Amino acid sequence: MDVSLRDQFKKANLLSDKDARRLAHEARVERSEKGQQQLDQDEQRRQQELVKQQDAERQRTAKEQQQLQAQRKAEEEVAAVDAILATECRRAGTGPAKFYFEAEDGSLPWLELSPRDAQQVAGGMLCIVRAGPRGTHDYKLLATELARRVAKVRPEVIAFAPRGVVS
Repeated sequence: MDVSLRDQFKKANLLSDKDARRLAHEARVERSEKGQQQLDQDEQRRQQELVKQQDAERQRTAKEQQQLQAQRKAEEEVAAVDAILATECRRAGTGPAKFYFEAEDGSLPWLELSPRDAQQVAGGMLCIVRAGPRGTHDYKLLATELARRVAKVRPEVIAFAPRGVVS
């Protein structure tokens, strides 16, 4: 049930009968002057324009979906890293070995480590992460594989990692 705009205006009393007849006559004259071939070309042009608009809308929607998906994935990764920091980090076992490292503020904090932990930190199997807020010297140990993942999202948490282990 396709009602023309002219009929809608007439029904709403925005267009008088005389004006409606005049517009209908002008439309008939225009159709007869253009001929069927020109009318078909105009219709084809309108269809092409409609297809272009639909494609543009589809592309815009797809781009928005990709952005939302990327944002959701980033939020999930941040939550996963926070969970790793909460569950996978462990306190250094006390022992005779003192492991010194340079903090980003230039200080030289140290951890008392068991010989095994000291060997793993020096060998690149464990990294040292900050457990408290910046400026505090509260550190924990984290496996290198997990530290790489943490470094991508929250690099400020990594206090020490052997060269080349965490980029």
